[in-house]
Amino acid sequence: MTTIAKTEDVAVATRPLGQVFDLTGSVVSLPDLSKAVEMPLDLMSDYWTPENPGETKFVFFDRIDVSQVLTQDESPVLIDLECAYFLEQDSRMEIKSVRNGSKRLVGALLAQNVQRGTALKITYLGKKKNRSNAFKSDSWSIKPLILNID
Repeated sequence: MTTIAKTEDVAVATRPLGQVFDLTGSVVSLPDLSKAVEMPLDLMSDYWTPENPGETKFVFFDRIDVSQVLTQDESPVLIDLECAYFLEQDSRMEIKSVRNGSKRLVGALLAQNVQRGTALKITYLGKKKNRSNAFKSDSWSIKPLILNID
């Protein structure tokens, strides 16, 4: 079932992942889930922390959203961090979600108005000194990909 939400003059289609069943009525008629086909999509999101300059991911941009992450201080606490979410295909052809909260990465995606579903090659370039203070921040290369789909 596809639902259409109308926002001003733009119609936006939202599709549920997999099949959705109405659980407000009787649960007696629900199908046997042991006979279901598993989708090759893991809904869990891993936080991507690149370790070495040159580390690259080939991904589809999903969205910018707030995620709770644990600080790396002496006394770690959970904070809300704006993160970029991506979909990545692994060697078994399964899709998983990865996210990163680097301010430069998130800022570049927002500034360039990258659309959901855009194929990207993201490369970690290492830590670079900030112009405005003595700290260092992660630096990135973000390149859109053109896919040759037959």
